[in-house]
Formats: sequence, structure tokens, C-alpha cells
Amino acid sequence: MPQVILKNIKKQFRGNTIFDNISICVDNGDLVAIKGTSGIGKSTLLNIISGLEKPSSGAYTFNGRIMSDLRLNQLSKIRSKQIGYISQFSPMIPKLTAIENIKVPLLFNSNNKDNKSLTKRIEELVVLFGIQNIITKRIELLSGGEIQRVGIIRSIATNPELIVADEPTNALDDETALKVLHYFKELKSNGTTIIIATHSANVADYCDEVYLLSKEGLCPVSERTAEV
Repeated sequence: MPQVILKNIKKQFRGNTIFDNISICVDNGDLVAIKGTSGIGKSTLLNIISGLEKPSSGAYTFNGRIMSDLRLNQLSKIRSKQIGYISQFSPMIPKLTAIENIKVPLLFNSNNKDNKSLTKRIEELVVLFGIQNIITKRIELLSGGEIQRVGIIRSIATNPELIVADEPTNALDDETALKVLHYFKELKSNGTTIIIATHSANVADYCDEVYLLSKEGLCPVSERTAEV
């Protein structure tokens, strides 16, 4: 069974339909890009996949569980252990340092053995993404690109089964963006599923499949191009 199944997903807000008839199946270890014009609803769709929002109608299944039927507190528990969400504007606690923000997931885990493993993984990621010199600085003193790197590390440090990423390289320089994409490829090879919303052709080129989101649905880019 595919890990992520969206079937006839519809999302409305204040009586307006953002998108309708969204259906897609994503297998374990797939790396998928979702493209579309600004304002079409890519972030909203990712919020549904990550369990931050619920669809107005339709069914969303993740790892065999019907997410669209769960309560928000149940979705939160699944997110904390199985889904890593990389936001376009990574939410941070301003008065905390970069490393304190990265380690926020440790606060919700009482297993000391897991926390030691997580701490080691965080240390490795800090070096990989080159933020050793800023980890003791408060978030409010960092640049947008530095905050984005902190957010990426925090989201992937727990080794989630599914990574949902909203324009993850948008605020990054080219060299760091390539590091992120190469690391996504490594995670994919180890079975992690990754779904990315992006405007970048370079990011899309790294993905196994690319879909175009419109108000009418979601379809493979090659299929859409052939129709046009």
C-alpha cells in the first residue's frame, strides 16, 4: 500500500474553493515535487498532508490510517513522531538560541536513549549545513537563510518517515540548496518519503515525479504538457 494516499480532496475557506478533486498516491521512498502558480494552494495542500489542517471533504490516508478522520490532537502525535514539516517561513522561538530551537523535539521525548541518538544526529547535521558558528546565537539575530537551515535541521533530526517541505531552498544560497537536495536524495535512498512544494526547476529536476496543482486537481507535469 502507498504511504500517502489522497482521494478526492477538497479544501474550502470562507465559502471559496481553494482546490478540488486532489488525488495522488506516493510510495515509501518517493521524492515528489508539487508545482503551481503562487496562491493556488500548495502550502494548504502540504498542511493537509502534514496533518496541520483537515480537508473539507475527501480522504487522506497515511501509513494505513485515515488522517482525515482523526482529531487534531491525534494528528499532532503522528506529526511529532512520523512527519517532518519544513515550513517556507520556519516558526521559531525568538528568545531561544538556534541550537535550543533545534532541540525543541527533545522536550517531547522522555526516552533518554533516543535523545542521545537525536543529539548526535543534530550535531552531525549542524556541521553538514555549516551553522556551527551561529548555534549559540538567538534566532532573532539570524538571517533568513540561517533560520531556514535551523528549521530544516529541526524537521529532519528526528528521522521522520515522511518529510513535507514548503519551498525548502527558497531562502538559501545555491551551495547550501545543493547540500539540502543531495541530503534529500540520501534520505530517499534510505526509504524516507519526501514531498516538496517548489517553484524551482532545479529542485523539481531532483525529484522522481513532478505534479502540477490547479483548482481542478493535481496531475503529472508530463501529462499536463501533453494535453496542452
